[in-house]
Amino acid sequence: LFCNESGYAANVERAKSTISNVVITEPDELELIDTPSVKTIEELSSFLGIAEEQTLKAVFYQADSELILVTIRGDIEVNEVKLKNHLHVTDLHLATEEETRLSSLTPGSTSPIGLNNIRTIADFSIESGGNYAAGANINDKHYINVNYPRDFKVDEILDIATAREGDKSPDGKGILVSTRGIEVGHVFKLGTFFTNALGLEYADEQGKLSPVLMGCYGIGVSRILAAAIEQNHDDKGIIFPAPIAPYQIQLISLNIDNEEVSSTSAVLYQALIDSGCDVLWDDRLETAGVKFNDSDLLGLPLRIIVSPRNLKDGVIELKRRRDDSSSKIGLDDVVPEAKILLAKDDL
Repeated sequence: LFCNESGYAANVERAKSTISNVVITEPDELELIDTPSVKTIEELSSFLGIAEEQTLKAVFYQADSELILVTIRGDIEVNEVKLKNHLHVTDLHLATEEETRLSSLTPGSTSPIGLNNIRTIADFSIESGGNYAAGANINDKHYINVNYPRDFKVDEILDIATAREGDKSPDGKGILVSTRGIEVGHVFKLGTFFTNALGLEYADEQGKLSPVLMGCYGIGVSRILAAAIEQNHDDKGIIFPAPIAPYQIQLISLNIDNEEVSSTSAVLYQALIDSGCDVLWDDRLETAGVKFNDSDLLGLPLRIIVSPRNLKDGVIELKRRRDDSSSKIGLDDVVPEAKILLAKDDL
């Protein structure tokens, strides 16, 4: 997800958003109503003729050995990665029917209203509206005109919502747009979770010991390659950016069995290597068409072509893969010109 008007971007596991508020007037009086056979948010919304954003849903999770209740606005999904990271648990999963039954609560009509025997965590979205419809903890009954914090309390309230396309960006500068991407690197703020466990501390200026704040990062080398190719290619093949190309130059010898082509290519290859260039020399006994097609497919930034026709004119051809622009220069100028081209940002 990324903002259409700023540089904010994050994967769906980490993304935050600004939840749109539900417009209400004054909080109405809490009312208990009959809702026969209504068990889901969809059914509740249909039964009452209201939007799902005007409901609250309660979801049971088993967090290691603890059963917890998560409350969130009815139109929003719980982000289980955010929840698990906050709880610092090894295992987090939707509670099974058997695990829920042990709590003596009523699945399908549960809410935090009146509950004090289970840990309750809520998402900030419950503050974005009011006069909600929510479970009554009684089979086939729900409350309407539920308002937080008037009608119920929670142990914690935090961001555990799954950000969605169309939500407002958390920086307030636009809306979130969804697209597929490749995660080539990431940074994690680990806080003191591991350093507390390891007893890793530092002494501040006053000599007071405090746990070290910890972070980590990762870079996916193979993913960088995949992402670069996805962004740099055409119908002929890869167009490698020079900094990550496996070779900088492809030296192509046409009619390699021609003595002048062979000897000139060998001299040029060695001169390029001696100047610090990475060179792939195509000295195969193949036609020009095969060699050029293979060169386009490989996508090395710079192509240097040695051919009988060019040698007859006393020149060597240099061709850029990115834009197919080419030039013909004298043999003595090839290495300096290649170095100049390789130094350009747009190669």
